[in-house]
Amino acid sequence: MSSPIIAAAPASPPQHLPPTVPPPPPRRPLLTRVLWLAGLFCLVGLAVFFINDWWTYRLHRSITDDAFVEAHIINIAPQAVSGHLVRFLVEENDRVEQGQVLAEIDPVPYRDQVNIARSKVDTARAELRRQEAALERLRKEVPIQIEIARRSFAAVEADQARAREALKLTEDEVVHGIDEARAGLAAAKADLVLAGQEYTRYTNLEKVEAVPLRRAQEVTRSRDSAEAHKNLAAAKLAKAEADRTQIDVAKRTLEAAEKTSQKASKGVDLAETGNDQIREVELLTAVKKENVEDARRALISAEDQLKYTQVRAPFPGVIVKRYRHLGDFASPGVAILSMYNPDLLYVTANLEETRLRGVAPGNPVELQVDAFAEPFRGRVVWIDKSTGAQFALMPRNVVSGEFTKVVQRIPVRIQIEKDERWPLVRAGLSVRAVISHGDGDAQWAEQAAAKMRELETRYNQPQPSDRGTGPGDQP
Repeated sequence: MSSPIIAAAPASPPQHLPPTVPPPPPRRPLLTRVLWLAGLFCLVGLAVFFINDWWTYRLHRSITDDAFVEAHIINIAPQAVSGHLVRFLVEENDRVEQGQVLAEIDPVPYRDQVNIARSKVDTARAELRRQEAALERLRKEVPIQIEIARRSFAAVEADQARAREALKLTEDEVVHGIDEARAGLAAAKADLVLAGQEYTRYTNLEKVEAVPLRRAQEVTRSRDSAEAHKNLAAAKLAKAEADRTQIDVAKRTLEAAEKTSQKASKGVDLAETGNDQIREVELLTAVKKENVEDARRALISAEDQLKYTQVRAPFPGVIVKRYRHLGDFASPGVAILSMYNPDLLYVTANLEETRLRGVAPGNPVELQVDAFAEPFRGRVVWIDKSTGAQFALMPRNVVSGEFTKVVQRIPVRIQIEKDERWPLVRAGLSVRAVISHGDGDAQWAEQAAAKMRELETRYNQPQPSDRGTGPGDQP
């Protein structure tokens, strides 16, 4: 079905209305314009004033946000011993004094080593005393033995001289006796020859009765007497010849005296070797003394080992970190806690190299610490001689051809002026450093740096009472 068609009604002709005229804009009063312009000029003036003040402020100051409060944080570790921690006497944030015991490692094995070393010292000293006694005895005995040997030698030499004189006398006496006996024998023989001749002549004469019988008898008696004298002289010569054995006896006596003298001389030499023995014992005594010193040094080392079982604070400071707990095993060189000296706090500002102009040691610094509402005051101590990039773990390689210039930063150390807020300052706080430009004060900076070095040299200074005492020992 087709829908019905509805016819549209014819539109009426448009009617012409008279045109409307817009109302004229309101006219601003002249005073308003003047006030507006005056306000604009005031705002521009204030802006110029503040911009100029800000520009002047930045022009005469070097500012960096790359600054932090720093301290010398020291890692405390057992020096030369290892073992289980049997005592822990401090906690984090505790203040400690120099020499205060922080922790203790099990001292039992090290105390045993001390006892062993002490017994070795006692043994070495006993050996030294025994050796010194032997040396003293030798020093007394050897001179006496030498004197006895020398006196014996002198007596033997005297006996030898007497034996030599006795030999000479015996030789002279025997030779003289032999010569005398030979002369007597010769005379007796001559007398016997003469008596024999007289006997023969008078016997023949008596046979012819030319002489009386009495005369013949007298001649016979003279011959017999001469023969007896000859026999006696021969006997005396034989006896004198036999006396040569006395010379041999005297020679043997002299030889025996010479041998005894040689033996006595060797005895003197042997006794004098006692001086060499004394020297040898003196050297042995020196060795014993060295043994005592070695044992004593070993004892000191063992006592030091025992002393090192007590981990002490090297300086007065604050404990900031504990890495071990009671019962943990501690090793030499492995930190068990960390601490720092609160008197040695300072600010390190890493200043851009383009802002170093005008910065000098001694210049005043405003330190805006984020943890405090009011800024601290400080002064520049020194400016480092190298940039931080020199110590980067991954140094830049500028030979690859891909170099990009980066503004480097120079570490600047700043001393913080202490005030009532000083105990609240902590290492690691963020700081905004505002360094005023100027010529600085080199003398003040040198004194401040020397004071910091003095504080550093106080680290790990042993107390005089520490030497020779250990845990459990009586001072």
